[in-house]
Amino acid sequence: MHLKASQIFETFHAQGILEQMSGPDTAIARFDPVENGTASSLVFVDNPEYVEPAINQAPAAIVTSGELCEQFSSLSDTAVLTAANVRLAHALIKQAYDDHDHRDTGWPQIHPSAVIHESATIAAGVMVGPGVVIGRNAHVGRGSIIKANAVVEQDAVIGEDCLIHPNVVVAHGCKIGNRVILKSGCVIGMEGFGFAQDENGRSHRIPQTGRVTIEDDVVLGANCNVDRATYEETRIRAGAKIDALTQIGHNVDIGEDCIIVASSAIAGSSVLGRGVIMSGQCGVLDHVKVADQTILLHRAGVTSDIEKPGAYAGMPPQPLNEYFKNTAVAHKLVELRKQLRQLEKQVTALSQK
Repeated sequence: MHLKASQIFETFHAQGILEQMSGPDTAIARFDPVENGTASSLVFVDNPEYVEPAINQAPAAIVTSGELCEQFSSLSDTAVLTAANVRLAHALIKQAYDDHDHRDTGWPQIHPSAVIHESATIAAGVMVGPGVVIGRNAHVGRGSIIKANAVVEQDAVIGEDCLIHPNVVVAHGCKIGNRVILKSGCVIGMEGFGFAQDENGRSHRIPQTGRVTIEDDVVLGANCNVDRATYEETRIRAGAKIDALTQIGHNVDIGEDCIIVASSAIAGSSVLGRGVIMSGQCGVLDHVKVADQTILLHRAGVTSDIEKPGAYAGMPPQPLNEYFKNTAVAHKLVELRKQLRQLEKQVTALSQK
């Protein structure tokens, strides 16, 4: 990497990400965390606690906020670039200059060990890794990368510029939009969990004949499972970001730009509105609706509709302020019980006089 601070500024100032640049036009050879910055590093500082470590390291360039930039005025050999949203600048600048090149594999563009059905369509610029299987009438869009041992079953559609990591399965008939990232071990479109019991309690499979549709710019973390619908579709809408080990049941509808953190689960036919955030290990029962812009915290267990946006925690979910108050009281229940017993004894003693 051989960059000048002015190159980064000009590119991202034009996009409205960077606001100002001060100091010399330094040379940048690498991106580093603040505590490991060097005279050739670019670092990002969005928190006052990292100002002193950054000054001590005197890196080549710092991206920081307008509020913090004056604190770096003593660094005569450091370029200081300001951003209204330092975290967003971090994401976009690092994507542009310091991302992993998934095309640099050393393999042929389509590895000879890949098994591709003669009826499948592979668009220009697609890379297909070792051991990949692409089934009948499947389609892979321009510029997508299918890594080792992934399986794209018959009639599945992969959009443009997607990244399908090793050992992903996209089952038959599922549709993946553009710029989607599926990390290793994701399973898209296996049968949803649907059974009927007879009089002896034996379970009989209900065929799940729908599909999964994943819209543009979705990211699924490693080992996520998205069940195909019983009928019609399970849908994950554009921009959703889903962390590792998440279970999404059949006929679920995940709204645009939702964020679902690791080890969460959403049962069949539930609907999450736009921008819902679920922290780690939260759960949503089947046939439940969650309002737009709702935040679920502290292993929230949603058992009925949430109609009003806000932050909720616990099971059943409570507004966050109430949850904290109730939790504080719960920690004192043993002491409160002792006090209540003492009061009962005192009342009994008084009543006997």
